[in-house]
Amino acid sequence: MAKGKRIVDERTLAGWFSSPTEARAAKLEGEKADPIFYHADVEEHVFDQDSGATKRCDLTLRSKHTALASVEMKRPEIAQADDPALLIDAWKKAIGRGLPYFLTCNFREIMLWGTQDGPHQPTPILKRDLVKGLSHSYYASARRDEMSANWRNFLDEFADIYRRRLHPKGVEKKLPPQVSELKDAISNAAVEAAGRIRKAATDNEFRERTLEIFRSQFGVEISLDPYGNVEHFFAESEQVATISAFVISTRLMLYQALATATRPDGGSFGMDDLEIARSTSDPRRVASDLRSLYEHARRKTGDFEVQFSSTDLDEIVFVDGDSATHDVGERWGKVIDVVKSADWESPATYVPGLYESLLDDEHRHVMGVHYTPDTVVELITAYAVREPADIVLDPSSGAGTFVTMCYDRKRALGSTHEQSLEEVYAVELAEFAASLTGFNLTLADSSATSAYPRVFRTDFFDTYPGEGSPLTLPSVGRLKYPAGVDAVVGNPPYIRFENRTSEERQEVFEFLQKHFNKTQTTYPNFTGKADIWAFFVAGAHMYLRPGGRLGFIVSWNLLASEYGDAVLSFLGRYFKVHALIDSRVERWFAAKQNTVIILAEKAEEPAARFSHMPNASIPSDHLVRFVRLKQPLAELLATDLPRGKRAEDVIDEILSAASDVGEDLRWDIRVFPQSQLTASGRDAEESEEEA
Repeated sequence: MAKGKRIVDERTLAGWFSSPTEARAAKLEGEKADPIFYHADVEEHVFDQDSGATKRCDLTLRSKHTALASVEMKRPEIAQADDPALLIDAWKKAIGRGLPYFLTCNFREIMLWGTQDGPHQPTPILKRDLVKGLSHSYYASARRDEMSANWRNFLDEFADIYRRRLHPKGVEKKLPPQVSELKDAISNAAVEAAGRIRKAATDNEFRERTLEIFRSQFGVEISLDPYGNVEHFFAESEQVATISAFVISTRLMLYQALATATRPDGGSFGMDDLEIARSTSDPRRVASDLRSLYEHARRKTGDFEVQFSSTDLDEIVFVDGDSATHDVGERWGKVIDVVKSADWESPATYVPGLYESLLDDEHRHVMGVHYTPDTVVELITAYAVREPADIVLDPSSGAGTFVTMCYDRKRALGSTHEQSLEEVYAVELAEFAASLTGFNLTLADSSATSAYPRVFRTDFFDTYPGEGSPLTLPSVGRLKYPAGVDAVVGNPPYIRFENRTSEERQEVFEFLQKHFNKTQTTYPNFTGKADIWAFFVAGAHMYLRPGGRLGFIVSWNLLASEYGDAVLSFLGRYFKVHALIDSRVERWFAAKQNTVIILAEKAEEPAARFSHMPNASIPSDHLVRFVRLKQPLAELLATDLPRGKRAEDVIDEILSAASDVGEDLRWDIRVFPQSQLTASGRDAEESEEEA
């Protein structure tokens, strides 16, 4: 019997899977498809929790950035693919790496198993022949092409299974059906408006005013140059029109929500039907009709003065001028039809996604529109907000995802609508984002009559605890910034401090110096290429009262940079750090940025402010938990509970860990004394590089 080239070990055979995996990925990418699996890396080493030893993993399937599944291999003459010993070994290595799947293979056949189902599963999720009838590795070489083709087919089927895991029914966040309709209606109205905006842009006064509005409200620079690149000019004019139309649509949604709301006394506001002159071709007539509706809403509700006010964006989208369509009234009538056909309560659950979907990729990137997923916000909020009367601050609120979750959390804990609005504060520099925060809080309970969210439209570094703010609310007066809060939460910006203007950098230094002069608190000396979020951590310390909690999601640079070490040292001196959390299985933002969640409680001020002695108010045995999630957060939260309550059990279990946790399908937890915090950050960096 002719024999092929003898195969002496599994590693050589495993190597045959690498090239077809990468070729398959390249082909699918060329077809604009996501291959899921990009690499099959041979002989990686993993840590065995039981023995403490390092074991070899024959093959690791990877995406571009992370491991997705491990493969254990034996030659066909050695073992069956479902050999119990092979399954146990493969399962332990998958558990050790936090992988949701593992594979067993004897080169004749390959089997896929779910890690959460344990090492003693009766049947695999997927079973496929690689080289049917292969009895010995002697004969593998002659059938290598057959093996490669069947491996690629197996990857196609496995990729479908993995996609379903990433977007399972009941877990994937779905926007309400009417939101897609509203998106199309807004886009339709914006196309008409963009034609008038392009014509108006030849007037330098209109153009300069529009540039300044987008600079101040959205924090973005545009050119809108009618004499520059034509494609760029058209793209910018459509984005300007779309964003402006979106803002106006949020007012229409608020109007409709109030028109259909039931007041606490059982009555209604008695508002007129939401309608405009649909036959008009004059954009000024549409703008006039809308202004009349806004005034009517203010008069009927006796409230909502802030929300129902025309802005510069109205002037942009309804600028006078001819367009090719002449049906501006009809197009806005379609927007109104969609708005009137649906329930627009709880907008925080869908408005950010709607806005993001209206932006093209370039403008989404430039404007930094990447909203924090609800699951992350829920986790952080469950940790930070513990009592119904807690006072909460988000120093960079964006569209208000965190503050609306804090509102819901406080309501779930027993707070009233009025109390929740009065005790949740937001600071946001971009005017548009600040208005979205206010809009989302306003509609948190459309049946209530008090609608004055505490949203400060300013730079966080231009605030100070207890001082007067520029915000004046009807029947309330001029507000002060809160002078001691129970929780600071948020997703501060990941932009380089050095990219701010010299005036802005000086403002930050003066912000820190002011507090140092008052309290003698020693703030970190952030050097090098620090991101601005590092200064937000220091600012959060200013606002928190002792015992108050910090919940931030920040860049991985916290654990991988010199300025990150400075932040960790600062946290270790002034906070009881309860947990640092990241994920092996999901990125929490579309941006190319790994992130870490900080959960920490402000300690009493140390007596020796300038020394490097430990803070006596932080127990020497206080434990920090470094948590690496092995499952998506959506699978860990209690979906049967109301918004604001779903992450309580997860937080309680993580914070109760008193020793390392390894063989848990949900997470790995490493527990260590807080005195080791900075060193642990470096260890985590090394672990991430290995993973």
